[in-house]
Amino acid sequence: MQSYDYIIAGAGASGLSLAWKMLHSPLSEKNMLIIDQSLTPTNDKTWCFWDATDPPFAELIYRKWNKAEVNTFDSRTIELLNTYTYYCLRSIDFGRHILSKLKNHPNFDLLEGSITDLSFNERNPILHTDSDSFKAEYIFQSCFDPWNNTGDQPRHPLLQHFVGWEISTSKPVFDEDVFTLMDFDQTFEDGIAFIYLLPWSQTSALIEYTIFSDTLLDKKKYEEKISLYLNNRFNLKPVDYTIERKEFGKIPMADRPHKPWYKPNILNLGTVGGVTKPSTGYTFKRIQQQTDAIVKDLLSSREIRPQPISRKRFRAYDLWLLQIIDRHPKDALRVFNHLFQNNSLDKVFQFLAEESSIKNDLKIMSSVPNIPFLRAIWETSNRLKEI
Repeated sequence: MQSYDYIIAGAGASGLSLAWKMLHSPLSEKNMLIIDQSLTPTNDKTWCFWDATDPPFAELIYRKWNKAEVNTFDSRTIELLNTYTYYCLRSIDFGRHILSKLKNHPNFDLLEGSITDLSFNERNPILHTDSDSFKAEYIFQSCFDPWNNTGDQPRHPLLQHFVGWEISTSKPVFDEDVFTLMDFDQTFEDGIAFIYLLPWSQTSALIEYTIFSDTLLDKKKYEEKISLYLNNRFNLKPVDYTIERKEFGKIPMADRPHKPWYKPNILNLGTVGGVTKPSTGYTFKRIQQQTDAIVKDLLSSREIRPQPISRKRFRAYDLWLLQIIDRHPKDALRVFNHLFQNNSLDKVFQFLAEESSIKNDLKIMSSVPNIPFLRAIWETSNRLKEI
């Protein structure tokens, strides 16, 4: 059985972020294995985030914006971001850059293969493939959901699910300086639905129909909504644009306790490690927080001491909003409407990034209808005790 110091199981955003940070630290002297079913980068995902300082992986940023549009009910507003910039990375650029550097380092082995199991033999964690097994001091995994087969059901089994089209148009229709954060679909009854639009240029964009709910739709339903939006908003008929690629995603928005370990010495990374912010689905920047902490722990003591990404009060805020979206989606629409109408986007981003003070949190909370939140606080009182 081949032995490594560390194994990274899964070469997505979290696995490659961790590998990159290890590569640029004294940990690069360790022997490491990065394994995934495929190590060929594909243009199948975009990762977005906002930042008030220099963004992570700045050299790989595909597009950025300082103006955002939000459409809640019948009010469409475009706002200049003074504190934050909104950034977009493409998975293909991210993967190509990092994997090319890893391939040229003698201490990093890259392997394509199907991971069949992760186990622990009382001394070491072990990764199993169809033909081989590998042991290490630590395995960092983003392949297996630690909650599968546990019988533990989330309190709010919500998903953020979406279908996106990357299109090119025969005429200039998009304002490339303005991205659409949320354009709500008030005709949708079974959750919260909205259009999210990232303009690459005046004639190209990524447009997604996104839903917060517990039930996936037939993909044709999402696509019908995108086609209708392009027609109603931009007067674009199907003959006026070409669909360059499609993407589908589902991101968990469930409230669950923090579960950092898959098995002894096997740490959960990224979404399977509970890094995704439950109330928004944003993950990429929080992955950077998690992987920074892992490298810091390994360098200081070789012992990993994982902590929840969010502080307790933000976990409570997430719980309350999930409760409202899950049980009272019409109230959730009213909350979003007041949130964006009564606060600058910089303040909303600060709050959602968990960078705000308690004083500013109270201002945000007081700007939205209080009855839905008072009810949510009452209905989640037992869970709040656990937080």
